[in-house]
This record gives sequence, C-alpha cells and structure tokens, in this order.
Amino acid sequence: MSFLIHIILSILVSQQPIPVIPSSWNSGISVEDYDSGEVLININADVPFRPASTVKAVTTLTALSTLGAAHVYHTTIQVDTLDNSIFLVGSGAPLLSIEDVTRAAMETAAILPYRENWNLFLDPSALTGETHLPGWDSADWNRTYCPPVEPLCIGDNVLELVVASINGTVRLLTYPPLPGLQIFSENLSSGQRTDLTVTGGNWETGRPEMRLSGTIMRGTREILYKPFAGAPGELAMVLQDELNNWDINAVYAGIREVDDSLFTSAVMYSDPLWMILGSMNKWSRNIVAEQILRTVASDATGEPGSTRAGCDISGALLDSLVPGITGWQLADGSGLSRLNLLAPEQLVSVFSAGAASLEFGAEFLASFPVNGVDGTLSRRMTDLPPGAFRGKTGSLNDTCTIAGILTSRSGRKVALAIFLEFPRGQILRARAWQDRYITSLYYTL
Repeated sequence: MSFLIHIILSILVSQQPIPVIPSSWNSGISVEDYDSGEVLININADVPFRPASTVKAVTTLTALSTLGAAHVYHTTIQVDTLDNSIFLVGSGAPLLSIEDVTRAAMETAAILPYRENWNLFLDPSALTGETHLPGWDSADWNRTYCPPVEPLCIGDNVLELVVASINGTVRLLTYPPLPGLQIFSENLSSGQRTDLTVTGGNWETGRPEMRLSGTIMRGTREILYKPFAGAPGELAMVLQDELNNWDINAVYAGIREVDDSLFTSAVMYSDPLWMILGSMNKWSRNIVAEQILRTVASDATGEPGSTRAGCDISGALLDSLVPGITGWQLADGSGLSRLNLLAPEQLVSVFSAGAASLEFGAEFLASFPVNGVDGTLSRRMTDLPPGAFRGKTGSLNDTCTIAGILTSRSGRKVALAIFLEFPRGQILRARAWQDRYITSLYYTL
C-alpha cells in the first residue's frame, strides 16, 4: 500500500502546474536552455525591473573578468625613515579585521628604532566616493545590511553590542574595539521586559557614535548589531595604540598620500577573490559588493576607484552580453539602490556566461548559495535535491528577485531569472511563489 501511495505522489508531484501570477503583481521571467541558448519562457524578459541583490551576480562576473579569481588585496604599512612617518595604506579590501592590523603593527615595530617618535598617517586614496550611495534609503542606514562604504573596512563595519542585566547591574560590551567609539546611554535600565533602541552614526563627521536607550529584562542578555562610521580612522588609531604597546611612539596625524618608493614593513593579505565572492553572494553582504566594484574601477582605470566607474564597466559587460536592451541602469554593485533597473534576460545572460567560463566558471558558480544547503537559499526549495538550483536572491520591500542555474529532474540545465514587483508586505508570499515556480520547472523540463 505504501509503495502505491509513493507512486501516486510521485505522479502528482511531477505534474505540478506553473503557478498563476497574482493580478496585482508585475512580473518579468526569462528561462533559457543553458546549453543551446533556446528561449523557453519569455514574460517581459526585456523589460527592466528593480533587481535588488541579484545585481551582485553582475558584480561577480565583472570582478572575475577584470581582477581574476585569484586576486588578493594587499593592505600595507609603509615607512619613511627620513621623515619619521608611518602610513597605513588602504587597498579597498573588504572584511579587514582588527587582528590583521595588530599583527602588522608587531611586524612593523620589530624593524623600527626603539622608542623613537613617529607620525602615523592614513592613506585611503585607493577608493573614492560617498559612504552611502544614491538610491539607498536613509531609513536603512541604521540597519546591518546598509553599512557605510569606506576605503578601509573593519569587517562589515558593523558593531556588536552586548547588553546584559545580571545581579541588578546593567553592563554594555562592544566588539570590535573602536578607540574613537562614543556611546551615549539615555535612561538605560533593567526592568520587566526588554525594549532597547540603538541608533548609529555620525555619518557627517565620520565618527563612530551610538545612542542606546530603553530597558533590558533582569537576568538576561541581548545582542544587537549596528553599522558604524569612520572605520579608516579607527584602524589608524588601532595601529597607533598597537605600535605604542611595542614601545614605538606613534601619533596619528591625519590623512596623507604615500610615496610609492617607501619601504613596506607589513602586508595584510586578504583571502583570494573567489572566497570573498562566496561570502558576498551566499549571505548577500552589500558592503563587500561595493568594495569589490570600486576595486574593479581602480584596477581598470588606474584612478581611485569609484562606484560610477565600476557601474560603467559592469554596464559595458551587460551591453556586450545582451545588446539592444533599453531603459536599464546600474547605480551600485550590491543592488541596495532603488535606482537600479535590469531586465531578466540580462541576468540570465550573466549566469550563462559566468557558469560557462573556462577561466573561472567553477568559481563563479561556487560563490552562490545552494537550495536547501546554505546562505540565503538554505531554507528555500528544500523539497528539491540539494544543488538542483544555485543562484542569487534579492528583495526590497516591494521587490523580490531570484536568478541562477537550475538542473531539472531530467538533467536539463536552464538559466533563469524571476523578477516580481508587488504591494508592500508580500515578500514572503512572493518568495514562496518563486519557489513553487522553480519547483514546477524542475519537474516539467
């Protein structure tokens, strides 16, 4: 009996109908055979929609094409012994850590004269541009997915705040250690329930500030995350303090560009680009995408890397893949900007070209999350075999997108993109609809 039920269920699953698009939604869908390029489904495939974080797929292909999968960022400390000057020189490396600077300070201190006085300068000239990009909603600036874009970063430029009320005492601890951090506690106390409010800044001055208020339930601990300003200066002050700990009298003296002929006393190496892209795409890390796009611009132009120049390079790549699409535009590398507009057909071409690359196809595909396994797809399409779909998701409050490569039950590979726009408050419904649509393709193609 159980075998018969299994057969019946298998037949029903294999005949899943394509779900109907709700009448209040706008949609764009493109599905193409990966091997032949045959267009299988075209619903407004050449019409631009807000792509949200699927823009990161464009940034990924641009970065691999321009920088190469093995690209490694070098953040350096350089020394001018004639002028008694030390320079912390940024390269645009995302995810740089305090520990990286601490180790580099030790290596630098080991070759400098004992207890001599030094001026410490910061050189952030590798990248240029605003910390918050056009189209980024200012209401998002206090959220973890919207940290400021800086020439030097400390991790994700997000501060961890731990608030605890143990034995009647309210304690506040933070990480990473920021020398210039100011926290203003306003009526912070313990009580019968937790109701904490934290706001960050100060974006105008570039100084890390937090304002914390409210209550925390007695005997409990709360962990909060907030973006902070001024990462380059904070790294310089960390370097200053670490050098002083090693009896090198260093004083942070501000910003100054380094002379290329100076001696390099320490190098902080990043992971190779293919690993950084994996972190970016699987967890949709916006700041990483923006750092990488600006790095692409710097490498291609030889000038300080800007978002605009990076978008122009990505745009030229899109035009080469799908000529003739009109009305689209790129405003950033992460998709956080509401000014981005891309057509589903363009995203399909990005995944097809990236996955087919003989140079970096494996690294391109490996950077994206897998259904039911990891990243933003870890809880999506779990009824399909793990690895049946690999791609990028994206969402704004009225936009839900997904694009990637699907291997159907028959073994057929297709590149697809689904863009949905809908009334606010329907993101979960839209994601479920996309999952049903892709599942139906898995069984019917």
